[in-house]
Amino acid sequence: MNKNTYKKIWCTVADIPENTVYMMSIPIRGFFDIWPKMGLAKGQKEYFTWFKGDISWMCYPRQEFEIQSEFLANKIIKNPDWALKIIDKVEFHSKEFFKKSKQISKYNLKRLSDRELIKVFYLPFKHHQFSHVMGASVGWQADAEKERVTKFIMREIDKQIKSNKLNLITSVVFSILSTYPKSSFLEQEEIDFLGVAKKIKQKHKLKTIFIYSDLEYLAKELKNIDKGIYKIILKHYQKYNWYPYQYRGQPYNLEYYLSRWQAFIKEGKSPQLLINKIINNKKSIVKKQAELKKKLKLSKYQSSFVKLSQQMMYIKELRKMALYHGMYHYELVFVEVGRRLGLSLDQVRAMNYWEIEDALLQDKFNANELNSRQKECVAYYDGKKYVVLTGGKYKKFIKNIKFEKIKITKVNELYGTCASPGKVKGIVKIVNLPLDMKKMKTGDILVAHNTNPNLVPAMKKAGAMLSEAGGLTCHTAIVARELKIPCIVGVPQVDKVLKDGDMVEVDATNGVIKKIK
Repeated sequence: MNKNTYKKIWCTVADIPENTVYMMSIPIRGFFDIWPKMGLAKGQKEYFTWFKGDISWMCYPRQEFEIQSEFLANKIIKNPDWALKIIDKVEFHSKEFFKKSKQISKYNLKRLSDRELIKVFYLPFKHHQFSHVMGASVGWQADAEKERVTKFIMREIDKQIKSNKLNLITSVVFSILSTYPKSSFLEQEEIDFLGVAKKIKQKHKLKTIFIYSDLEYLAKELKNIDKGIYKIILKHYQKYNWYPYQYRGQPYNLEYYLSRWQAFIKEGKSPQLLINKIINNKKSIVKKQAELKKKLKLSKYQSSFVKLSQQMMYIKELRKMALYHGMYHYELVFVEVGRRLGLSLDQVRAMNYWEIEDALLQDKFNANELNSRQKECVAYYDGKKYVVLTGGKYKKFIKNIKFEKIKITKVNELYGTCASPGKVKGIVKIVNLPLDMKKMKTGDILVAHNTNPNLVPAMKKAGAMLSEAGGLTCHTAIVARELKIPCIVGVPQVDKVLKDGDMVEVDATNGVIKKIK
């Protein structure tokens, strides 16, 4: 902290559930240590993550955050090819992060020396760091809150619609053009899932067992009933089970997938028809994109932004998937470190990444301090010193920080940016955590600060989705387009203004939400 820390007006720019001190130590050090070397930093001098129980907030001095976001957005707007080059590098490191973190599971960690264990721990690190840190520049902060890049692209599209006198809706055109033309992770998992369902349905006896047996029997006896299908199911489970893990969550278990196949077989739908529908939808998008580009007569500069919008969506998902996959595999190391030091998994997660090495090799750790961090703490960095404040120091710090005042007023209309067009009425359900998903019924309006993969089961039930987080790269926008669900993002305080049970009309095409009786 410096003498000006308590004089500044601070803001919270992202709510992150189920976060850890370990997870945040990598990007935050990177924003201050790596961004300046890469010409990505301007005006950003202080930052802290505020942890409180299961929720955390990313906190910046308001003025510094605005200067940094504006700087990054202007760099992209001035030269989209520059951003595309960064995305290419992020793609490479994200894919390497997948590969290297997977390698952790191939080691017998208990047999390794302390130094060997640390070496395995650092296997994916440089790829993790680059993917998370560099990807956040063009994939998050440039478009955060004010959606500077998203709105610029929409203005360019609107300009072409008007200059060519086309009878088209800007938000609809933008939604189509910015959709990534290849299958997303979510879509590929669905295709693979349906492929397994197809194999099950082709075996009459097995199909009957899936329909009439209870889940417990299936989980226990499937290996004996059909070893071939069991191996295929196990392969699918091992490939995708980490998907909802996020930073310290629970992976899907085998019973989750068995219950999905069981429910699907009982519905009697054709797996192949649904596979064809997903594939044909992608082909349709590609065809529509080509037609729109021709009609709009985009310049080379404008065409670069269409490509950039697609790549930004793609890289956001790839980065997130690599991160969740990585955190899932890091847990193997965390458990082993905890076993050697007499610490719990959550205590190890409460360490900064460099503290794990110090704890293992130099016996430098304080279990009581780690316990305090899990309850509430602040991780502060100013580019010089990274400190984690707990107890009295934490309370004094938070008491003296001046947060911007946000007044939540009762309104009957809210406005945001269309991420996926459509119009629907429904009942609001606030869903920010997996525990909230049980509230969702088919057709409900899912409202969140932002969403993440462990909320996808609820998102699939939604009649429409609304989020405070905005921009074309926010998770809510990406999934909404894949599921073809009306969606509005960048709605200020939407999960605070709206309440469970509110009846609303969502006009996503025009970015308007109306409360109705």
